[in-house]
Amino acid sequence: MDYVTQNIVLKYLQEFKTDSTSTIARTIMKENPGLFTDFESTRNYIRYYRGQSGSTHRNKMDIEHYVPRVNIPEPVEQNYEPYIISKEDYPLLIGADAHVPYHNRDAIELFIEYGLNMKPKPNTIILLGDWADFYKLSSWNIDPTMPDIKQELEMLKSILTSIRKLFPKAKIIYKYGNHEERYDRYLMTRAPEVFHLPHTHLKEQLELDKLGIEVVTDKRLITAWHLTIIHGHEYKFSINNPVSPSRGLFMKAKKSAICGHFHQKTEYSEPTITGHVIRDWSIGGLCNLHPFYIPLNKWTNGFATVTITDDFYTVSNKEIISNRIV
Repeated sequence: MDYVTQNIVLKYLQEFKTDSTSTIARTIMKENPGLFTDFESTRNYIRYYRGQSGSTHRNKMDIEHYVPRVNIPEPVEQNYEPYIISKEDYPLLIGADAHVPYHNRDAIELFIEYGLNMKPKPNTIILLGDWADFYKLSSWNIDPTMPDIKQELEMLKSILTSIRKLFPKAKIIYKYGNHEERYDRYLMTRAPEVFHLPHTHLKEQLELDKLGIEVVTDKRLITAWHLTIIHGHEYKFSINNPVSPSRGLFMKAKKSAICGHFHQKTEYSEPTITGHVIRDWSIGGLCNLHPFYIPLNKWTNGFATVTITDDFYTVSNKEIISNRIV
């Protein structure tokens, strides 16, 4: 179809949106006898722009000029665009899984001290999920003697305030993990009537706007140039792997990425057929390694930094052993 006949078909589709394909085809042929003489080909043109030509043609159809026969309501708006970190935002300091109030105080202090001694200092600090625990909002059996939600929020706010004071110029990003999601899920299921009221959400409770801390929610990705950063719970059926979480991350993402969530320091790399090397990391947590609900585990303490030189980034996956960074 040339440019002239294409515009004619689109014009009739706009004018006769609710008419049948055959009716529009006959009208076009009648009013444009010199250009359209074959009923079946004219009908196929119309079907093509209405997306009715079968899956093969629908995949190739001109979406820009697609004209539906019916008025389709606007869908519910959802934002799954990645949060973009530019080259200028490097170096990165990444810490995850503090699980306040079940955190490891020494590990968090080492994480902060390392950032303060970095040269250059981190331009971006990523709190990569599960800095809150919300044990009492979980579906597990709950020990009533553990700290309540008010105490937990106050402790976490105190830590976040300290980080902001110590890194006044840094961009700080708080990406929610599965434990932060416990808070909103609790409100949605137990108190849906107040879910949309001001100051009910975690962001307001922690006063993150006041602290200048940006929030990444809804399982959105963080894209840092060639590196993708996630908490680790974003895949519904998990990326857990009996050998290595980073190997599991590679199998799911097929891209260089880094995650928390598993409280383990691991690294996996594999070349593609063209020789491009994909590297994936999981980082240790900043939590107590032997909590009462799972005292025996494979957890490690740690954090990561990401630096950039020219067009190459370097991930340094740190482990904390006996209160030392190794």
